[in-house]
Amino acid sequence: MRRDKDDRYYSQIILREVDKLLDFASRVDFSEPEKNEEAIYAMNFCIVQIRENINYLSADFQANKLGLKVGQFSDFRNLLVHEYGKTDYSAYRDLVDKDMRKLKKNIEAYLGII
Repeated sequence: MRRDKDDRYYSQIILREVDKLLDFASRVDFSEPEKNEEAIYAMNFCIVQIRENINYLSADFQANKLGLKVGQFSDFRNLLVHEYGKTDYSAYRDLVDKDMRKLKKNIEAYLGII
């Protein structure tokens, strides 16, 4: 059976990655990120996956349903990928506490989960 790869499909993938990211983040002490290297690495992978799948969402969905500025999220992802050693880990905390929780809520509302 062929499954259409539409906004719903990519939203489900993004939601799974957001859930993983929040789980990994719950194990991190952001005041001592060097002691949390594996969880930080796993969070990076989730962020990359989220960003890649956001690319596949329609422009309307990105603009009106995500609840975050895709450009800022892309900038953060690029910082992680290209400037890994120079990351300000308070940005991770902000991303988790604000953006990812908001993204999760918005996608769940779109999918009819909440």
